[in-house]
Amino acid sequence: MGPDNKFVTRVFNGGLAGNWERGGRFYRGWWQQIDKEDRCKIYINDKPTLGVDFKAFHPNLLSNELGVKLSGDPYDLGKLVLPEVITTKDRQRDYVKLLVLMGINADSDKKAYQAFCNNNRKDKLGQSLTDLQLAKLLKGYIDKHPQFDGVLNTGQALRLMNIDSQIANMVLDHFTNKNIPVLCIHDSFIIEYDKEPELRRILDQATHQVTNSIIDHDIKNVRNTHKGKVTGNIKGYEEPVVVEYHTPIRIDPTSQYLDRKAKFNKWLELSGNYLSE
Repeated sequence: MGPDNKFVTRVFNGGLAGNWERGGRFYRGWWQQIDKEDRCKIYINDKPTLGVDFKAFHPNLLSNELGVKLSGDPYDLGKLVLPEVITTKDRQRDYVKLLVLMGINADSDKKAYQAFCNNNRKDKLGQSLTDLQLAKLLKGYIDKHPQFDGVLNTGQALRLMNIDSQIANMVLDHFTNKNIPVLCIHDSFIIEYDKEPELRRILDQATHQVTNSIIDHDIKNVRNTHKGKVTGNIKGYEEPVVVEYHTPIRIDPTSQYLDRKAKFNKWLELSGNYLSE
């Protein structure tokens, strides 16, 4: 990864012709180009980080626009729709999620089904599902969430991406103005571990400002879980109460990292001396 990958730039679809209302997400950061399993290993200023992302962001956003607040897991249909083919609810949930996201991107049923089957060449079961079976699966989703009837498979993605890019822009502006590094991956964000409360607060503020609603978000990192007793003069805590809390999973820096860090600190030292002359 070169130095150019340290910065992101907004990419719009259509530009002036689209009135800057299509796309607009941030791209080109090196952290966007690595496996998601490796993102949890990113350190900023020698501190572990965590990733916060919105839950089912585009379905929630679209449903809010339609006047219905989604609750629970929007991809869990509660029953098997194709029990003779898909035998577990977990597998069905994965397929429903993929099908809905493809439906938000595609502008026709046929394109959504083609995109679904082309998504993972190693998934033989997914590839074997026919258009009729996928239509039945999608109908099961719409039966549970009737507000989406006639809305999916109509090419909503670029418009919704523009909305999440506005939220991301506000988040980046807030932390950049405070000289706090934050890395965005579209509708998810990586920040120093102790900045989580502030990130969540700004996410809520930005989301409400752009959409006039709030969408839940969650932490993706695997963390150490602990339990301890808390007591105090707050109502409900007069007697010790067992609470759960988390700490980050720390990793030891590699020799390559320590070497790059030493070179960077030397560069800062020399740059400071040069600028002061």
